[in-house]
Amino acid sequence: MTDQQKKYIFFVLFTVLGIWIGILYVNHRNSKNVEPKVMEYLDTTDAKAVSKKLEVSQETAKPITDRIYQAQQGETQPNVTYYIQAPDVRAGANQVAADIKSGKANVPAAAAEKTDRTLITANEEKQKVDVYKINLNKNHKIKAGIMSAGDKTYYGVGYQQGKWEGMIYSRGKKINAGSITYTVAEW
Repeated sequence: MTDQQKKYIFFVLFTVLGIWIGILYVNHRNSKNVEPKVMEYLDTTDAKAVSKKLEVSQETAKPITDRIYQAQQGETQPNVTYYIQAPDVRAGANQVAADIKSGKANVPAAAAEKTDRTLITANEEKQKVDVYKINLNKNHKIKAGIMSAGDKTYYGVGYQQGKWEGMIYSRGKKINAGSITYTVAEW
């Protein structure tokens, strides 16, 4: 085995280990947030209240409350409707949250789906319980890659946050190159 092959194997193993540790950390940090949260109906369109309840930034909460408002106004239709027995709507909201958390069979797949956050609210005016499934943007990304320039191969490690991405490239112990990019358009 050549020195170049040893360096490549070391780099790949080090990168995989780093990514694995990052994934474990993020999963551990977010595991407490996957439980369904029950919230007052009127607070679901208040970005501050949603931010606090779902433990997200206000910047993240604003589009969530906008989408909830659209759903409450009837601009979007529910994916699924099902019925449960409860003494009142608030108790129904708590029962739905408990059913989703425990994975009961009576919960439709759309409501039981694993998402970043689940928000449940009792709409007393319409005598129904609303379940909002929320997937958040993943703003932080760790990247790894290989670049070839001429007859030389470089191994890269990078980090992306939002639209900015930075990469460093190496052939061994010292950094040989680097790059910073900005995403101009997304679709």
